[in-house]
Formats: sequence, structure tokens, C-alpha cells
Amino acid sequence: GRLQTSKLLDSPARSPFHLHRGGGPLPPNRGCLTRLSLSRSHLSALCLDGVEVRGRIPCRHPKVTMAETAVLIVIGTMSFLFYYRARLKDTIRANRARWALRTIIQRIEAAGEGSDDEEEMQVSGLFIHPVKSLRAVPLSATAFDKHGLRADRRLMLVRPNARPTYGEFVDGEATHRFFTQRQCSSLATIEASEPVDIGGKVLIKLSSTLLTDEHVFVDVSPSVIESLPVRYNAGLWGDVVEVADVGDAAADFVSKVAMQTDVRLVCLLQDSTRRISDKYCPDAARGPFGDLPMAGLTDGFPILVTSQASLDELNKRLRSKGKDALPMSRFRPNIVIRNSTAFDEDNWKAIKIGTGEDSVVLHIVKGCPRCKQSCTDQLTGDRSEEPLETLSEFRALGTDIDVYFGQNAVMNGDRRLRSVIKLGDPVTVLSRGDPVWDLEQVQAE
Repeated sequence: GRLQTSKLLDSPARSPFHLHRGGGPLPPNRGCLTRLSLSRSHLSALCLDGVEVRGRIPCRHPKVTMAETAVLIVIGTMSFLFYYRARLKDTIRANRARWALRTIIQRIEAAGEGSDDEEEMQVSGLFIHPVKSLRAVPLSATAFDKHGLRADRRLMLVRPNARPTYGEFVDGEATHRFFTQRQCSSLATIEASEPVDIGGKVLIKLSSTLLTDEHVFVDVSPSVIESLPVRYNAGLWGDVVEVADVGDAAADFVSKVAMQTDVRLVCLLQDSTRRISDKYCPDAARGPFGDLPMAGLTDGFPILVTSQASLDELNKRLRSKGKDALPMSRFRPNIVIRNSTAFDEDNWKAIKIGTGEDSVVLHIVKGCPRCKQSCTDQLTGDRSEEPLETLSEFRALGTDIDVYFGQNAVMNGDRRLRSVIKLGDPVTVLSRGDPVWDLEQVQAE
């Protein structure tokens, strides 16, 4: 604080502070200290050796002029803009892209219809996977939340990581790793039901064809999940996600099927903010302030779109080799679209599902590379060499040896363009472009 000494030093008895030396106060008006505006440190520095300041020094705030206030505002604004310049650029690009997309939608709606192919395209399949890498649940209609399709892949299986050689895990390090059909094909025999509200509890039923006399219920009510005391940092590809252990009953059931004693069932927390990679995110998919879309416990993107025509083309090639046709369940999609041409989805950039205010806009971000999980029968868990062997003959794309089937998608950043989707909804292609494949090689697990 600042100190006006003129009156305070004239009357030590009434002064809130005193100058002391040798155990007693100095007389008032000590030299040049009178009528100076000084801080405590300045006052002590000016005093003679052995003199100290005791007591409270009153503060008197200096007046700030309008010019000084304006300068401070300008400096603060420029600092904010400099620090958040990247986010501001993302925000501007995102809003421009959404405005352009809304213009396309309005033009198509004003015309009354798209091309013949676009008019005929419809949603023919809707699926969620309540537990990652367990069986799919077919739906007639579903909605979206911030993590993708509602109740899709909000739980997954994990196994503990080996303790590091340097001792304990450090903050933010993965203590567990995701566990899927890639490591254990018998997980395909476990069915996780769609979450159902029963008596105020939101329950998922786990059952398996390998354990016909057993089943277990898991309470995934938001309040229950948030109250679970055991938390892990789970590694999911390149991300580390905080998850909650749902208990021993579910873990024991899954462990019997997987024949592994250390498997745990975990659930994503409601406030999770796992984001997709900014390498693939289109501008219009970003939020109102340029933030990236979120994903649940999917491999990398919240939605997988496939085409029935593409599966028909694959099956035609399989039958020509004397092999059995494969069901769409091998590719574990969320949305299946019919009446398109085979692999036309490679060139889609934005699609609209539904009409009018009930429409949903999705952005196609990149192709989906297939792994040995697609070679696993989703009823029995048996493995074969197909479809990877045949896909490698005509779908080995990009710069890597991966084969692709289906397209990863994200929701539009404008929440007004998210709604309920249902079987039979018309699908319109809003924009097209060059296909996108993986920009870097990912080690399969």
C-alpha cells in the first residue's frame, strides 16, 4: 500500500504505526519523513540503522485515469486474442462451414428432391453396442448425445497393465488396457442388452450362449456410475480415459466366458471429454467455439456407417470363390444404408438423414480399416480368413496394407441438426470429395 505520512507522524499516539529504535518510539517529524508518500519497504529503507516500522500502514489506492483503463483493456484483449488465436480461427471456420452446409440443405429442400439415387437411399439398419466388443443390439430408432448414438459403447472390458519397472504408475498413465474380440473371440457370444429403466434403475443384462444358466444385471444409472469408488485410467488406442469399475458380479461373469481371471467391466463417466483426432475433423463438425467432437469408448470416432450395396459386392466376390456370404454384423456398424452404389460412401463428405426439422447431418471423416475382428463370427466366436482375404484383393487402399470397409462419421457441430433417426429414413448426400484413409499406421491389438 501507499502511505501519506504528514499527519500520522505528527501524532504518534494516534498513528496506526510507529517508528521504533532500541525498544522505544522515535519522536515525530523524524527528518525528511514528514509529508512523503511511502510504502512500508520504502519507509524502512529510509530509516536509520536499527529503526523499524511497527503497526498497520493504511492503504490508499491510486486513482486510475480513463486513459489508463483503456490501455489495460486493449492489452488484455490483445493478450486474449493472441493466446486463443488458434481456437478463434477454428471457431470462425466452423461457423462458416456450418452456414455453407445449411445453405446446401435449404437449396435441396427448396428444390423438393435430390437426385434419383439420393431420393431412394434409406436407413436399413440401426445398431448400438452397449459394451464395446460384445454383440450388437438392433434398434428401430435411436437418438444422439454428446458421445454419439445414445448408449453405444459406454462400457468396455479392460485388463490391468503390468506395473512399471520404476515403481508406481504416474498421474495420467494408463493402469489398464482395453480388451476386445481381437484378443478373445469368445466375447462375441456375450449379449449386452439395450439399457432399460426398471424401477428407477437403468439396467443392462449380460448373457452368453456359453453360460446358458447364468446372467447378470449391471446398473448403469448416471448417479450409480458417478458414485462407484473404483476408478481406472484405461488405455484405449492412443488415449487414456478415466472409467469406473462396475463391480465383481459383472467381472466374474465375463471372466468365465473369456477364461481370464483379471478382466474387469468398466463404464465411461458422464463428464468424459474424450475428443476425436483433429487430423480428420471437418470444420462443420466442430462445436460453436471450435471444440472437437467427443467420442465414447469407440476405437476413434463415434459413428460407423456402412452400405448394403458394398456388402452385396463383397458377397458376390465370396460366392464366386465358392465361399459363404457374410452378414453385416461382421463389420459392427451403427448405421446401414441401402439403395446406394457399392462403395459410393468412400466419396461422401456430408449426409442428411431424415427430412425437415427432424433431420440429422453426419460428416464422413475417414475410411474404417478392418482387422481380424471382422473374421470373427458374431454369434459363435469362430474365426476364419474371410472377409480380409477377399477384401485385400480390391480394398487395400491408402499408403498402408490395411483393407477398408465402411466409413467413420461424426455429428454436425450444430445441435439443431441432431435428432432422432429411424429405420426407413431417407438419406441425402450433401457433399462429396476424395476418400480419406489412415494418415499413419496403427498397430492392431
